[in-house]
Amino acid sequence: MALRTRRGIVLGVTSAKGGVGKTTTVSNLGAALAQRKKGKVIIVETNMTASNLGLHLGIVDPPVTIQDIVLGRYPKIEDGIQKLDYGLHVVSGSIAHTTEMGSIDLSPATDQLRKKYEVILLDTAPGFAQEVLSALRVCDGVLVCCQPQIPAIAGTLQTMRTLESMRIPVVGVVLTRVTRKRYEISTSEIKRTLGWPTLVEIPEDDMVPESITRGLPVVLYAPNSPAARAYLELARWILAYLRAKKPGTKKKAKAKRTKK
Repeated sequence: MALRTRRGIVLGVTSAKGGVGKTTTVSNLGAALAQRKKGKVIIVETNMTASNLGLHLGIVDPPVTIQDIVLGRYPKIEDGIQKLDYGLHVVSGSIAHTTEMGSIDLSPATDQLRKKYEVILLDTAPGFAQEVLSALRVCDGVLVCCQPQIPAIAGTLQTMRTLESMRIPVVGVVLTRVTRKRYEISTSEIKRTLGWPTLVEIPEDDMVPESITRGLPVVLYAPNSPAARAYLELARWILAYLRAKKPGTKKKAKAKRTKK
């Protein structure tokens, strides 16, 4: 019998509304996962017209960008991979690129990455433009970021419907920038409205913008801060999710129970 080739999982992080902490979630979740899986986690910019992922990591002018890869200026996505000191790998974008690229095919790039990495996190643009849909099509599952406010919740419902129509699994909802002020919608109400599990609440935390200024994810810059602890909890949840997705996991668990 031929051995089954191991393939990494592609998880998108998206939201219909901008400004909800999506890129912050990608950079911190990626950094937290890389602490457990050094060199096996990569985060990829797929926001072609407003590429900010690199800025969160102190990368201002990458030599090869995701736009270069997609436009065919470089044949392999490996040409655009940068390896950071703390074990996280990244393909970032050009902050100078402003031209709408429309529908693109990311599957050749993600197929290459699946052979090398266990986890591939995609940072999408907000909304439902063609570049967003192109990124979502290559995902095995999606995390949806949502603030506990009415406009963001409405956008999240739109995102859920879009993902359902595309038959892309929703891994869960990450509540971001939570302040617990009176005008915010409670987590229990959000769960009832969305009908999807909320994985973790990320509190509003001054350490987050400070860490972005320093070009270092808050899970590394201020690991004991409230936001960092929440992102580390999200990483633990994702690791458990990945273990459950491994072929044979359920069978092994069942066998153990039977033996016992």
